[in-house]
Amino acid sequence: LMVISPLTPPAKDGKAVWLAVWGVFTLLNFIGTLNANRVVQFVFASLTTLFFMLAIGVHSHGMHVAAGYVGIICGSSAMYLGWAEVMNELAGRELLYIGPVKNKVF
Repeated sequence: LMVISPLTPPAKDGKAVWLAVWGVFTLLNFIGTLNANRVVQFVFASLTTLFFMLAIGVHSHGMHVAAGYVGIICGSSAMYLGWAEVMNELAGRELLYIGPVKNKVF
């Protein structure tokens, strides 16, 4: 479609706002994870940080690169969480650490 009709790319400000809105949405989800285990909290905290860093990185190359490293950490922790939850369920005990929460927030 881009070859047939000359479309202009979206404005950078729009992309930054879109990423910031996802950051706010993820922040609200992070608040909901405060009763979950620590690894889930870390995944959502790092994802929230990632979205806000990407929003800033739209206008800053250095921040965009730093956000890439945060994204690698976030994705790796999410993969670990998925693996740990499956292994713990199959073992019937906490085989891999996920950091259970003792004091519930809500």
